[in-house]
Amino acid sequence: MVGSGLIGHRFVGDLLVAGLIFASLLIPVGTAARTGLVCAAFLAVLMLRSAKRRFLYAALGGLALVLAVPFLPQSYLNRMSTIENHSDDESASTRVAVWMWTWNYVKDHPYGGGFDAYRSNSFTYRMAKKTGTPPNETVTYETVTDKARAYHSSYFEMLGEQGWPGFILWLWLQLLGVWQMERIRWRFKRTEESTRSWQWGLATALQQAQLTYLLVAAFVGIAYQPYIYMLIGLQCGLWSYVKRTAGESPKARFRRPQSDSSVPAHG
Repeated sequence: MVGSGLIGHRFVGDLLVAGLIFASLLIPVGTAARTGLVCAAFLAVLMLRSAKRRFLYAALGGLALVLAVPFLPQSYLNRMSTIENHSDDESASTRVAVWMWTWNYVKDHPYGGGFDAYRSNSFTYRMAKKTGTPPNETVTYETVTDKARAYHSSYFEMLGEQGWPGFILWLWLQLLGVWQMERIRWRFKRTEESTRSWQWGLATALQQAQLTYLLVAAFVGIAYQPYIYMLIGLQCGLWSYVKRTAGESPKARFRRPQSDSSVPAHG
């Protein structure tokens, strides 16, 4: 009875997690966020690295995508089609223009301009406008001047506001988390429990979340959002726990043994 109860609770838990994942995938569909589609595809590919049955996982993912396309609204499909050519979309065009402005700004202000430095930007760019329907489609280019546009990128947000020192520290913090989680993955994959250990599973999940964040951060200004710093806090907790409980790293056995002064020398 106890065993069946545990199985039942685990099944309910799995359903809850599956429902949460499905709801999360619906968010970029409802908001027509192109970044959400890119990150979902990136995470799916990233998970292949840890999947036991990669080919089965890839086949099921492709089948799910084919089945989902007919149910997607046309407005969402039209929005996703602008990923290939950013010059046709004003939002994407302004991002590239802001990034170029920020790069030029940092050349003169290597320590950044402080918070909300983007409010001083002003730039002009050309955007393509299409009229008619193929094959009778006409393309014209309009000159657009914009001011005080946000960075639309965490990398350029840190670079423009905190300069090179802040950008390097922020990026170093991110990459250090990815590296430490990889070390934990490598360490526990060589234990008896291997990928069944919760340490390996948690390190994998935290690493995948951070890598996905680093991708979406290229297109959204979320450098100061608390989510990533809570994730880094979890990484620090896992790292310190593993260091405290798992003993020396496997590479420690290659170190030269230290002499113990408490043992008397034989004469």
